[in-house]
Amino acid sequence: MGRWWKTNACERASQWISLDLDGELSQLEQTALARHLTTCARCRELAVDVSSFTELLRAAPLSELERPIVVEVPRAARRRVARRAAISVAFAGLTAAAVLGGFVIPGSRPSSSALAFASVQQQKRFAHAEAQRLEPAVFEVRQPTVQSFAPRVLV
Repeated sequence: MGRWWKTNACERASQWISLDLDGELSQLEQTALARHLTTCARCRELAVDVSSFTELLRAAPLSELERPIVVEVPRAARRRVARRAAISVAFAGLTAAAVLGGFVIPGSRPSSSALAFASVQQQKRFAHAEAQRLEPAVFEVRQPTVQSFAPRVLV
């Protein structure tokens, strides 16, 4: 049911009839279909027609083709696919260049960032000081102020 609007009971039943022939309905859907078919003559007739046609197709022997089926893609479609592929490759190249430029080039020269550390020790001191500043040293546990009424009820 690929449509976004609501379907009525007969539309759902016509879809469920086909799914039921392939054994793809849940028990709930099978029950709903059976209930609908008991009240709707048009859907009941559709179910008989579709099931008889399906049985004929499944019972028919397979036949070999005299020649293979060849589907040619129109030239405009081939051009469209080639153009999309070229755009995708160009975008991937630009993305790779941006990533490479963001990682390789800044690593080759000294950084002028505010967080540039002269040594690993300086970085560790900074991390320790920030951890002390951000993490509270003491946690205070308070008792709830709301009194429970359970002890009074059991009296």
